[in-house]
Amino acid sequence: MSSKVTFAIAFLAVVFGLYGILDRIGGNDAPATPPEPVIKMITLWQATVPLVAGQHLNQGDLKRLSLPEADARQLGVDGDVTLTLTPSTLVSTARHANDWVFPEHLSQPDNPGYLDLLTSDGMTLYPLSISAKNLIDNYIRPGDYIDILAVGSPHTNLSNATVELTNFNGVHAGLLLQRVKVLALDNQSDAPINPRVDSAGALEAIVVIEVAPESLAKLSLAQRTMFIEIYRSQQQHPIPDADVSDVIVNYTGVKELRGSQSQTSLPEIF
Repeated sequence: MSSKVTFAIAFLAVVFGLYGILDRIGGNDAPATPPEPVIKMITLWQATVPLVAGQHLNQGDLKRLSLPEADARQLGVDGDVTLTLTPSTLVSTARHANDWVFPEHLSQPDNPGYLDLLTSDGMTLYPLSISAKNLIDNYIRPGDYIDILAVGSPHTNLSNATVELTNFNGVHAGLLLQRVKVLALDNQSDAPINPRVDSAGALEAIVVIEVAPESLAKLSLAQRTMFIEIYRSQQQHPIPDADVSDVIVNYTGVKELRGSQSQTSLPEIF
């Protein structure tokens, strides 16, 4: 083998050797950058406005936020917070704006103490039996205010919806209570309260109302002696009282004494 060939082979070997050294120096064997750890996010709820105990909760009163798991654990949370929000959901614990809201701060109809939250301070609930004859379905809803009208007679017990008057003397219709808050009716399945009180078929309905304790005796007595109806509260045009003489022409109801007999002026047709 000639010296030229030997020199060429040696030269190429040196070149390849230098290339390998330079490749190592260039950092091709540097360790790869480790992947960034995945941060788990936790869902929580925050109040957007001050929440008062007993108020109905709306979707706009809350906002949903996501926090890193480490931050959520500092709040005592290790998983997503799920809130059950329905039209009957009430706030059980007052919260400030931007406070975190958890399930224990809310109350549902089947939770203990729910009715206490629903009732205003100093008021009590009363299941009132009313006539369903003039009650329009879904016209009066929970949260509405009503006027309670009662028709009474000093001679006849009108608490039975099927009773018929035979003596019109002293029959009077008037407002029993005004601007009474309705909490539930027994013909509405989505009401927050289920008034489990027997009613006489379709002739009567039960309305759960909120009243002052001093009205309980009056309501209890009226329910057992009078014919009761309810209407939406009319603040500007209150329902006036009425007697039989207001609707029957020439009716006076005056008793006349003739000898030993007394007669009553009654109309031929009621």
